[in-house]
Amino acid sequence: MGSHIGGYHEWEVDITDAVNSFIASEEAEAYEGSIPVVIRVDNTRDTEMMPSDLSDFNLYGGGIYRYVNLVYTPTVAFNSLQTYASVDKNGEKGKLSIKADFKNYTLTGEEAITDAEVNVKVYNPDGEVISRENITINNISGKVKELLNITINKPELWSTQNPHLYLCEVTLTTDAGEMVSREKFGFRHFEFIKNGPFHLNGDRILLKGTHRHEDHAGVGPAMTEEMIIKEIEMMKEMGVNFIRLGHYQQSRIVLEQCDRLGILVWEEIPWCRGGLGGEVYKEQGRRMLTNMITQHRNHPSIILWGLGNEND
Repeated sequence: MGSHIGGYHEWEVDITDAVNSFIASEEAEAYEGSIPVVIRVDNTRDTEMMPSDLSDFNLYGGGIYRYVNLVYTPTVAFNSLQTYASVDKNGEKGKLSIKADFKNYTLTGEEAITDAEVNVKVYNPDGEVISRENITINNISGKVKELLNITINKPELWSTQNPHLYLCEVTLTTDAGEMVSREKFGFRHFEFIKNGPFHLNGDRILLKGTHRHEDHAGVGPAMTEEMIIKEIEMMKEMGVNFIRLGHYQQSRIVLEQCDRLGILVWEEIPWCRGGLGGEVYKEQGRRMLTNMITQHRNHPSIILWGLGNEND
């Protein structure tokens, strides 16, 4: 039903048609209501893949060690939910824009659903609702639509000492059903002064940190969620307020913990000393970068994007 070249970043495939086809087949009787799903990985040498041995991290064989989720959604659903939170240098006015794009599988059917009701709630770090909006969307499709654009006076700022996080909860309701999507975000203002210090929310901060590769004794890159959380907590305990992540998209768990604990992040794009490669490699790199930015833009901890070499 689908395939993916490369590793690390999240991707999805719609198996609805295959499931319905299987249910209607004679073969389904042998499974007594269950539906077999097969996921295969292949680490055969590929000339389109990075051949470099110049990396400062280990290259392992193929395998699945991050979560695989079976996701059920209505035929009209969120594709992504994005928050754009900013604040002025003095922390007086926070601006918040919430945007979403949608999947509408009914548009190719006989009974298309074109209208939707959207409820948007914004919660402050104490869990109190500070904004509520009801929106009617006509002709719902895959286009990105702004759901909310508000100003918040003197928002509680996200910092390394006080990592205050807000929450937006967006509910989509159509004749196909209901879907709820949630995203955490934060307000912070950072500035790299030319030939000068780094400022966060107007305060000078000395960045103290380390570098992280997805690797652990005994398991290689196949770290459990508990291992990742413990590792990031240990970094915070030893005084880290800044971390540079490795040359590949790391688990979203890492960024969630940095948001929660107050650790600034240098996030790298998925490339490391491997040359440009062929067309398949280039296209996969573009897709990975787009996916990475879309998924990670909500994180207040990210302050830098970079390349994994000396020409950053």
